[in-house]
Amino acid sequence: MYDEMRMSMKKFFQMLLFIPKLLLKLVWSLFWGLLRTAILLALVLLGLYFYAHHSSSQLASNLSVVFDNAKTYFSSNQGNVLGDVSEGLENLQTDDYSSYSGARWSTNSASIYIDSSNPTFRQAYETAIANWNATGVFSFVLVEDPNQADILATDYSDQATQAAGLAETQTNALTKQIQSVTVYLNAFYLLSESYGYSFKRIVHTAEHELGHAIGLAHDDTENSVMQSAGSHYGIQETDIAAVRELYGL
Repeated sequence: MYDEMRMSMKKFFQMLLFIPKLLLKLVWSLFWGLLRTAILLALVLLGLYFYAHHSSSQLASNLSVVFDNAKTYFSSNQGNVLGDVSEGLENLQTDDYSSYSGARWSTNSASIYIDSSNPTFRQAYETAIANWNATGVFSFVLVEDPNQADILATDYSDQATQAAGLAETQTNALTKQIQSVTVYLNAFYLLSESYGYSFKRIVHTAEHELGHAIGLAHDDTENSVMQSAGSHYGIQETDIAAVRELYGL
């Protein structure tokens, strides 16, 4: 009788110990499962992020928009440091631009001088110039003397404008011929980690401002480097077609 009671108690305690062991095993398995999933997801996202910022395909551009919007969301909600001023990069204007409709140079070529000591902006301007020249519809000619330049490419830092860039165009009102242009990149937004501009998007901003220097206006009807906000797209076929139409090519 005593042995039977002892065996019963032993089985009872074994059952009591089995339950927490089972729960611990389940929790441990769940933890490692979630960890493996998180690592796999992180690797996939890292691969997509690399592709989005190292490819010129349309898919890469769309992915870049998604990543930039996500970065914008987390940046704009981090301690509310930027408050309502930022409202995310998606709503930040590329620039504040107005000019005569149809204004253009006498030919599809203009000289340009880069007046910036910031290496990021210099490289962005040089890349944007090369990208526009590669289209074959307009030629920017780099000069080493600002007095010989039709276009001055420079930078500034101004929170009040709430724009990533600026283009100031001097145009003959009678002939609608562009006489000179100064384009700016705004360091306050473009170089601040809070706004999350990658170098690729800084180049897009430079391409956008140079688009204004060519004579292009904003185009929010389709994917275009001339969209008024975001700097999400580089030079597109629609932009090349717009230059061809403007200069009768």
